[in-house]
Amino acid sequence: MNRERDIEPLVLNRGDPSSQDEACFEPGSVENYQRFSGGALDAAQLQAAEERFHEAYLAWLGGHGAFAALEPLARDAGLAGELRHDKRRLHDALVPLPDRVLADVVEDEVADARVLVERITGNPYDRPSTGALAALAWLTTLGERRAVDAWFEDERDRSLTHAMRCVDRAPPCLYRDGVPLLPLSRQQTPSSGPPGVYVARAYRLGDGWGFSCKVDLPACPDPAVVQRRLLVELWRIRAEERRSTWEDVLRRRSEVVYRASSEGAWRSMRLG
Repeated sequence: MNRERDIEPLVLNRGDPSSQDEACFEPGSVENYQRFSGGALDAAQLQAAEERFHEAYLAWLGGHGAFAALEPLARDAGLAGELRHDKRRLHDALVPLPDRVLADVVEDEVADARVLVERITGNPYDRPSTGALAALAWLTTLGERRAVDAWFEDERDRSLTHAMRCVDRAPPCLYRDGVPLLPLSRQQTPSSGPPGVYVARAYRLGDGWGFSCKVDLPACPDPAVVQRRLLVELWRIRAEERRSTWEDVLRRRSEVVYRASSEGAWRSMRLG
């Protein structure tokens, strides 16, 4: 959106108070809809269908609407459909990309990063971890460009910038002992990983795997709840590009992967 972003707390979505401008409605691409959905709606009808879906989305997330109401509305707007995976081949990083490097980039490039880390943790009172600060580096909703993009242009160490490209391709995911608890394409599923429950970006590193932007969780959230939340976000980003894959939503809504997992972990502790 074109509105000026502000670091002051601003609740735009009662069901997800740590979200900001991305919670607002924006009309999708009529051209993309006509080309890839084969739908018969004109521009005005399409926007009306997308608005109905968005209103139901806000109601569901706020706790006073049914999830079952969402998919029919998403289908009406050409947003729901087959869950496709990203089949592109991954490249191997030559060196690891330490979270401390990304956290330093964020603190250099993002004003009041330690306030905005709530976008990752869902908790404005947390002391931000290095991994949570690193996760902010990839967000597209903090300004005109991502923090890593400015760093990439200036960094002279080509092995580090190559690693940055590898991590950029890696979708953040919820893991337990290195095993993904959300769907991932075969190419992007690590063969092993560190112990514990966490959200991270797993990327190929030599003969093994590196885990970037790693945020440890105090308990394991319900993966089905997190997956359902992200499925709705997939429908939302398809308003602009109907061919979006599951891995696309993990990358483009990375803050939701972290935030939904963190909030789910605390919910699990309260219920357990």
